Amino acid sequence: MSFSKLPPNIIECIAFYLKPKDLREFGLCSRTQYNHVLANDEFWKSKSKRDFGDLFRLYNLFVKSTGLELSNDLSKKFEREPKSWRVYYISKTQSIKNADNDTLRDQGNKEYKDARRSITTLQDDMNYSVLVHVASKMLWILDILPGHAGCYYILSFILFIMDRLEDALDVLDMGRLVDSSFEPFKELEKKILCIMESDEGGSNDLPLLINDNLSPELLKVLFEIFSRFDEDNDDCLNPKELDLFVFSTNGQHPPTSFIKSMAQRFGANDQGWLTKKGFLAFYLEQTLDDPSETKKDIRAHGYDCSKLQKLIVTSRAC
Repeated sequence: MSFSKLPPNIIECIAFYLKPKDLREFGLCSRTQYNHVLANDEFWKSKSKRDFGDLFRLYNLFVKSTGLELSNDLSKKFEREPKSWRVYYISKTQSIKNADNDTLRDQGNKEYKDARRSITTLQDDMNYSVLVHVASKMLWILDILPGHAGCYYILSFILFIMDRLEDALDVLDMGRLVDSSFEPFKELEKKILCIMESDEGGSNDLPLLINDNLSPELLKVLFEIFSRFDEDNDDCLNPKELDLFVFSTNGQHPPTSFIKSMAQRFGANDQGWLTKKGFLAFYLEQTLDDPSETKKDIRAHGYDCSKLQKLIVTSRAC
């Protein structure tokens, strides 16, 4: 039985596993194979995603989920899918073939290990410029080393600490397509699922409120967060400090009117800056109204919202 008489899906399946140099010969064996392989852009799209990962979807998912603005070069490269997937595949294959893979692999592993250290410190200081830098590095590595599972782990962890849990799991699934045996995936997935389950209400969760007041455990967390942003230690958040706090919490800079009204409503000093007492008053009102919002906020700053303590990230080598 000749290849040309096989069903189209079988022809495409065979072509998926061929090396680039063999694809052209395979596609030219018959008109059927030509139509379903060489002339079929959907085939090239599927093969590109299989061999190189779906970086276009990964980029857009990450940017839309976090609101972070990654480098312009990445935007130009991955914001829109290529007009011709065949051209993209051939170009991508050639660039990888021409690259010094050993050098790139060593560089990629170094960048990954540096990123692991960086995201560990982010639990203490949600620095968005560091997040942008690390995320950009991971996408650049994946562009030249598509099989680097550690990059998917880092991107998923960033989504995790920014409370984008569903998207974090989605990125982990992408990573498993690259390397299902990469052990840190399981560890991170377990943490994410644990948090998602706790959001539904766990009997062992520490309370956020006691008799309509902030619990001692939550107060301790809020004091730590406040101190982190009170750079001049004057027990107030000036407009710059409050702007940084809001940005670090939800990834968006608030309008000036919000900065002023928040201080005026909950407690301001003579200069109109939000006091520590006002900061706590805001969280008391928010927690009474919607505890899940407070959980999201403290999780964004690196806390386990069920145990009300800092999350701990282990640093295993790749």
